[in-house]
Amino acid sequence: MRKKIIIAGIFLILLFLFSGCQKAAQNIQQSAQLSADDSKLIHSIDDIQDKRIGVLLGSIHDAYATKNYPHATVMQYKSVPDIILAIKAGKIDCAFITRETFLEVMRQDDTLGFITESLYRIPIGKGFSKGSPLVGEFNAFLADLKTNGIFDDMVNRWITNNITDMPDIENSGENGQLKVGLVGDKGLPFTVIQNNRLIGFDVELGQRFAAYLGKEYVPVDMEFGSLIPAVSAGKVDMLSSTLVITDERKKQIDFSDPYYELGVSVFGLKKNIAAYQVSVPADGKLMASLKDLIGKRIGVQTGTLYGEFLSKNYPETQVLSYSSTADMIMALKSSKIDGIMIDGISAEVALKTNPEIGILSDEVMSLPRGVGFNKKNPQLREKFNRFLAEAKSNGLYEEIYKRWYEEDPEKAQMPEIKNHPDGPKIILGVAVADLPFVAVVNNRYVGFDIEMVQRFAEKEGLNLEITAMDFSALVASLASGKVDMIADGIAITEERSKQIDFSDPYIKGKTDIIALRKNLAVFAQQTATQPTENRSFLQKVASSFQNNIIAEKRYLLIVEGLKVTFIIALFSAIVGTLLGAFICMLRMSANRILRSIANVYISILRGIPALLVLMLVFYVVFASVDIHPTIAAVIAFGMNFAAYVSEMFRTAIESVDKGQKEAGIASGFTSFQTFLYIILPQAVKQVLPVYKGEFISMVKMTSVVGYIAVQDLTKAGDIIRSRTFDAFFPLVMVSAIYFLLSWLLGLFLDMICIRTDPKRNRKQMVKTHD
Repeated sequence: MRKKIIIAGIFLILLFLFSGCQKAAQNIQQSAQLSADDSKLIHSIDDIQDKRIGVLLGSIHDAYATKNYPHATVMQYKSVPDIILAIKAGKIDCAFITRETFLEVMRQDDTLGFITESLYRIPIGKGFSKGSPLVGEFNAFLADLKTNGIFDDMVNRWITNNITDMPDIENSGENGQLKVGLVGDKGLPFTVIQNNRLIGFDVELGQRFAAYLGKEYVPVDMEFGSLIPAVSAGKVDMLSSTLVITDERKKQIDFSDPYYELGVSVFGLKKNIAAYQVSVPADGKLMASLKDLIGKRIGVQTGTLYGEFLSKNYPETQVLSYSSTADMIMALKSSKIDGIMIDGISAEVALKTNPEIGILSDEVMSLPRGVGFNKKNPQLREKFNRFLAEAKSNGLYEEIYKRWYEEDPEKAQMPEIKNHPDGPKIILGVAVADLPFVAVVNNRYVGFDIEMVQRFAEKEGLNLEITAMDFSALVASLASGKVDMIADGIAITEERSKQIDFSDPYIKGKTDIIALRKNLAVFAQQTATQPTENRSFLQKVASSFQNNIIAEKRYLLIVEGLKVTFIIALFSAIVGTLLGAFICMLRMSANRILRSIANVYISILRGIPALLVLMLVFYVVFASVDIHPTIAAVIAFGMNFAAYVSEMFRTAIESVDKGQKEAGIASGFTSFQTFLYIILPQAVKQVLPVYKGEFISMVKMTSVVGYIAVQDLTKAGDIIRSRTFDAFFPLVMVSAIYFLLSWLLGLFLDMICIRTDPKRNRKQMVKTHD
């Protein structure tokens, strides 16, 4: 016992030391990068003559690279993700890819960069079998689409502005099916699978053509190299996968009129490209205005429209998405990004706790904010609009506004507002982005949006329940009916209005760009002359503990989160154990059908990631049922756990010698009694060690329940980070708690193992008789 406690203590110390040493590690890494051998860098397209070049199998890039770079090694891959993986693993030096697709890749991965942004341009069209009448029909459809402006709108949304909202296209589907061959992981903006659904420019174009024909759109996902053989053999009716029109392909299939021209880029890792290694004078790095965003990495919160704004107005900016403000602050302070686009008031709050950060511009854009409502519930929206109008006329709105906007929101006192537990229940979805909109202080939701909705619920006699989730999940949760309202400084946009309804605007908020002061021209001199703060490691730990745990009673968040995590883990284990025993019984049944059912269950659940099972259970299986997310989590993890423990049980039972069963029957026991008193005790002894390991893995796996709006231990840590902007302490703290929880549960199962040990029991019996 003492040894395990010492090990736990060492683990905690190492965690704190690790968090303190990160900056030193970053400095070492930067020094190593600066010392790279310039002779190995790629300076221009001419330097790839003897390199390893990656291309998509069957693409026009394959033939181009082979013809123009005969001394290079051309390596073929089946998909764009495979090419990216090969680049990052050092298997190839560079790759050819369509420019439009690579711009999307760069938004997700800032380690990749252009060698040549636009090597040449190529026309693309839809592919059909030879002599297909669909060619003429598609050309007529395409001409209509360009005339009525829909085609230009598609180009603006998917390619120019990187808007990935797939429209709902009405289609009677009464004239049969249109089978369309495509590559599902081609990449945005053309084709990608998102939320278990194909989206992209090519997908929308195919769906619109199917609706034009009155046929059901049936996508057939396949490898790029199989497209032309498939349409030639009549397996599909049309090809829609950025197919380049070439003379060679025209010999095998017919093409439509060109519908777009692609640029072709050559890219590689930035660390291997000279353009990204050139040292710039210190003053040259400083940002003085919005014009200096060009070429910079700017962080935005997932689900906001800031990414769309930057892509449209500053196309050379790399936009990186993060799930929370705290994550962006951490990325900024660790130099993962150069700036953050954020709500103006939230920026001011962040600056108070992070003096090393400053504002580049506070006049980026101004957006109206509103409360979101489900389109199927216009009555609730109308009631809120009436309340908002009354609040503005009777002075209530001015009182709320003054408390959270004009005065310091950090010091604002949330008034006591009456809830009506017996009234009609409504659920408000929030993201806990930060003050002044929504935050958690003293284990209580506070902020402008919270007070406004609570006062609305009080006036209407409603029972208001608040649930926290990721910002990116707010609109989807509202549209699917999981919540009745959403509010967290949500900007009213045309795209969002297609999915949900908004209240009348309640405020118009400004947007800021913030960055590290040392990278801002206006603060350069001030930063250079500022005295550095020298605090010992223990002082920093004590300060972090005070800010993240004691202040505002944030420890209550941890306690509540730990309780939820423990409940989910415990009941998931119970459900999984009972269900696993039942599956084991089916698996060992003499009936072949029952055995097959068990085998299928085990194969499916063990082959699907637990996170996907969780989301399928909550968003698909129980989509129309008002089920608490915690119950859905217990069901999902219980099902997943059962698939594994059923095989443990079976293996343990089969490990008991068959002679034991025969001896029991011969002694006069029934089959059930033989199993209960002879087989089961021995099987339990065999299964407990492996059961312990699987149970602890399941406990750690519950950390993903935040995806379905469950405020567990991990989510509690995220909420704390959103308030303190501390990059490391909440993460280290939550990690330590998970470790301690797993360790204690492991000790408990060890005690059960000891209690069920037959040798120990025999020794106790001997001592008793003595």
